[in-house]
Amino acid sequence: MNRRLLAKGIEVIGVLFAAFGGFLAGIAPPEAADAKFAVGLSSFCALIILFAIAAVASKQFRKVWTLAALALLIVSFAAALYYKATYDRLTFEYPPGAQNAEYIAGTELTPEAREYLGAHDGLSKSQLLAKFGGLENKNKVWPEGSVNKARNHLIAIYVVLVLSIATAVFSLTEGAFSKARGGSIRSRNSKGGDQ
Repeated sequence: MNRRLLAKGIEVIGVLFAAFGGFLAGIAPPEAADAKFAVGLSSFCALIILFAIAAVASKQFRKVWTLAALALLIVSFAAALYYKATYDRLTFEYPPGAQNAEYIAGTELTPEAREYLGAHDGLSKSQLLAKFGGLENKNKVWPEGSVNKARNHLIAIYVVLVLSIATAVFSLTEGAFSKARGGSIRSRNSKGGDQ
């Protein structure tokens, strides 16, 4: 395998995740949702997509690559809006009023919590949880299966968001711009030979 290609791919992924103040890593699901898993999975998948695009990139299909990048940009925007709305709906801070500690709520309340919330309209998730005794009684507010469903949903949307952004970027850099800058990563590195 071409080690220079592997090193260049890893460098591109590193830059992608570090760009804009670590934006992609910063918007990952909270640690309670296993953020390391989400970021790691997204990084590896993005690297695979980069290599796949580098393998099939062709300067004769620049228009197709550009259209693909634009379509993926639209998908990225829609995924970003959906992720933000879902993130806001499925996470909460605890204790009430805290700014940094975020936890995953469930997708549905227990019957007791639903009844209590119905009688006390306007409570936030963290206030509701506090009324049931705090984090150690989280299962009294959201069933465990509901929390797991929320966690998996957040991770899935995050991965789609990151991969659509990464694929849009890679489509432009490896496809649409390959002729203008002297070839794709694959063709540039093959000139230097396998190291």
